[in-house]
Amino acid sequence: MNESKIELSGFLKRINLIHKAIMSSPLIIGIVVYQVSDNPYLLVFEAWDLLMVFVISALILGFYLSDLLFKKYVLATSPNASLGQKLEKFQAAFLLKMVFLEMPALISAGVFVLTQNLLYLIIIVGVVVYLGFLSPTKEKIILALDLRGAEKDKINQAH
Repeated sequence: MNESKIELSGFLKRINLIHKAIMSSPLIIGIVVYQVSDNPYLLVFEAWDLLMVFVISALILGFYLSDLLFKKYVLATSPNASLGQKLEKFQAAFLLKMVFLEMPALISAGVFVLTQNLLYLIIIVGVVVYLGFLSPTKEKIILALDLRGAEKDKINQAH
C-alpha cells in the first residue's frame, strides 16, 4: 500500500464503511425477524432458560475472543513494517474483532425467532450500540498500532 495522503484517506473511509456495514447487519436482521414474528412479547424474569445461558455465553466468549485476537494480531505486526503493512494488519484484526462481536447478535436473532421473546432483540441493540463505540478513528488506529513520529504524522494528516 502506497502511503500517500490520498490512500491513507481512502483507508480511513474504507474501514469506516466496513465498520458501518458490519454494525448495521445485526440491526437489519433484528428488524426483519421482528417484522415476520407472530406475537412477540417481553419476558425478563422467566427468560433465564437454557437459550439465555447460551446467548450470554456467546456474548462473553465473543467479547473476550474479539479483544484477545485483535491484540494478538496487532502485536504480531513487525515494528519495521511499512505503514501500509501495519494498516493492512490493523484492518484484518479490526474485521476479525467485528465478526466475533457480531456473531452473538446473530445468535440472539436466531433465538428470538425460536422464542419470540423481545429480550433477545434488546441484546442485539446493545451489541450494535457497543459496536458503534468501536468506530475506527485516527486516534484509535495510532494507539492500537503504537505509531510514532512520521507514521503518526501521516495518519493525522489524512482526511
